[in-house]
Amino acid sequence: MEIIITKGKNRNTLTCKRKDGTVTSFNLGPNIPNHDIAHYVVEKEFNLENGFYGKVKSGMTIEELSDKEIIKNLGSETWLSEIMARNLQSIGSGAAKIEQFIELINWEAQNIDGIKVPNMNLTDIEKMKLNFDQLCEKWNLIPENGELKLIFE
Repeated sequence: MEIIITKGKNRNTLTCKRKDGTVTSFNLGPNIPNHDIAHYVVEKEFNLENGFYGKVKSGMTIEELSDKEIIKNLGSETWLSEIMARNLQSIGSGAAKIEQFIELINWEAQNIDGIKVPNMNLTDIEKMKLNFDQLCEKWNLIPENGELKLIFE
């Protein structure tokens, strides 16, 4: 699946093109797409097939995945993806330290039934943060109407 984040003047757009040719798109508004980038990084790193992009790849729309009523019933791996993406953003912004990532994931995951936290080590987290930082920097350099294209398989 191809993920395209388009930078607009006051609005950014997330578009996902599935291999079968179907497309789902969502207006992100003026928000910087760091959360969407964080999902991409953690889901690829840990092969989360039922995270946000895995759900889009399987046919759900981005709009459906933004609906709180639908989100509640998506399953433990989707929640794990959300927890990991949020905490990757935290270490990316400096709100948390790389060394705290695993502890934060385990702490949040214990409150949700069925979450199986993957084995992680500091090297994994450093690699993810580097990838996240590079993609965010690439986004920052994209001009208006430009696109950040990512492949999610």
